Amino acid sequence: MLAGPASLWVLLVAGASGAAVPDVPTLPTSALRAGQKAIVRTVFAGDSIETFDAEIVGVLPGGRTEGEMILARATSPRVIESGVAQGMSGSPVYVDGRLVGALSSGWAFSKEPIFGITPIGEMLPVLDEPESAHPDGTAGPTGVDPAGPAPRYRGLAWSDDSLVAAPQRAPGTRPGALALPLAAGGMNPAAFDAVRDVFAASGFTITPGGRAMPAKSATRAATLEPGSPVAVDVLRGDLNLSAIGTVTYRDGDRVLIFGHPFFQSGEVRLPLSTAHIVGIMASVATSFKLGVPGTPIGVATQDRRTAVGGRLGGVPELMPFSVDVTHDGRRQAFHFETIEDRSLLPQLVATAAMNSVLESGGGGAQQTVRWTMTAWRHGRALAIDDAVAGESPLPDMIGAVSAPLRFLYGNSFERFSLDSLRLAMRIEPGRQQWTLRSASFGAPAVRPGGTLRVRTEIERWRGDRRAVELDVHVPAELPDGRYTLWLGGGSEFDRYAAARLPARYRPVSVDDGWRRLAALKSSDALYCALWAKSPEVTSDGEDYPELPTSSLAVLAAPQNIGDRMRRGEWALFEQRPAKVEGVLRGELLMEVNVDSRTP
Repeated sequence: MLAGPASLWVLLVAGASGAAVPDVPTLPTSALRAGQKAIVRTVFAGDSIETFDAEIVGVLPGGRTEGEMILARATSPRVIESGVAQGMSGSPVYVDGRLVGALSSGWAFSKEPIFGITPIGEMLPVLDEPESAHPDGTAGPTGVDPAGPAPRYRGLAWSDDSLVAAPQRAPGTRPGALALPLAAGGMNPAAFDAVRDVFAASGFTITPGGRAMPAKSATRAATLEPGSPVAVDVLRGDLNLSAIGTVTYRDGDRVLIFGHPFFQSGEVRLPLSTAHIVGIMASVATSFKLGVPGTPIGVATQDRRTAVGGRLGGVPELMPFSVDVTHDGRRQAFHFETIEDRSLLPQLVATAAMNSVLESGGGGAQQTVRWTMTAWRHGRALAIDDAVAGESPLPDMIGAVSAPLRFLYGNSFERFSLDSLRLAMRIEPGRQQWTLRSASFGAPAVRPGGTLRVRTEIERWRGDRRAVELDVHVPAELPDGRYTLWLGGGSEFDRYAAARLPARYRPVSVDDGWRRLAALKSSDALYCALWAKSPEVTSDGEDYPELPTSSLAVLAAPQNIGDRMRRGEWALFEQRPAKVEGVLRGELLMEVNVDSRTP
């Protein structure tokens, strides 16, 4: 006769206390029948593992890509009342004392507490995945790219493909993976709504969470066992964010958790911690556990379709970054360290920045935020600065800060990582925002080699108009004719230039993209640019404008054209900026008459 739940409990506890853990008996999906009784191990509150009853509904077959899904229905009154909760992901499920898999999925707004189970037979191979690609550092994902728009920033793009097709799924045909509660410790209450929407698209539910719980004893890590709560820490410091789930299986120092992927990123190095469950919040939509991370305990090394696998012991290196906020003449410094997940890191940095601003008291309306982000990679620094102003500038600033990071980490050339990051923000009272209203010339024509005086009018938001004059030098070699003069703000300039000089906005390497990011225009200046039709070639990231016919024939020969060799049809002859006391919006086009007979 097979061992019952009581004897299985003794077996698991005894095995978890030592270095060697005997194999746990498992049950394949082929042996499951509708109506069989099941027991699920999880924590409802505190640290004590409890069980609830369920019964097998059936097995939903699948192919090699999606795998099989065991369906079960909770029958314990406690779970019928609360519902299957987010945070139960990974809770081991047993039939006749044998492990069949991990609770991993469900349906929102379900009338019954039906949940999906990832078969243990599909989870165990995760433990055998190699771990040699990135043994050290903050290895970011190397697996599945997120579907959706290709990463772009201010006209910069890694390829000509504007969109990556997202798979289409019929709603409700299969249970969806339970979202992981992302316990937020130290988050300003005003940030919750905005942050919740940001992380929902990535499969997380933001929940309140305190600071990390101290270990109750030095042997706390040694008692981690199937059914125990576990946390993957994604952000630490003045704000803590930890994904809460459950341990499914342990073999010595190796563990399987969640029963579904974190991001299905392949080999990773993510920090594992113990966790403490405060309780379960019942919801008509989807219930969730309220949890708090505990002590660092190990490293998640694999992020696969059926489970996250890891090892106990060791601490992965995280990427340090700081946020400095100056508001009302007072500077406050905030410090963090984060995982370098290519999908999650931009959101984590943006969330830390938003929380830092709110904690410093700078989240009001009708303000201007000037920011500088400095990133270090292989000892080289990249500084990007800009400004935002508006009714509520904070969301705009957060989007502006995360966009260049999303662009860099989403490159199509190589795995990307940073040494460190620093974000400095200065919050100024008042909406310092200007609009370009008009422009005029001081003369009807200008000779080659001469100077064209341009007079513009800009209007302050709810304020007066101001004249700004710029002197534009016309190259002496410019032939007589009519040319285009463009005027506008920095973001408008980059969009306009990207449409006419696309090769300059298509980096051919990460280093090229790093360099071109630094050359983008700031929003707090008025730019004046003279354009003309003229051939240009960009080769291996180097721009060759205004080429003579002989050079053009060599550089842009038909056999050389490709991703690293692009030809353009426009020349940018003059860029003359004028700083503005705030963010400038708007653009104007004018026609310039160049005439060598002009006195």
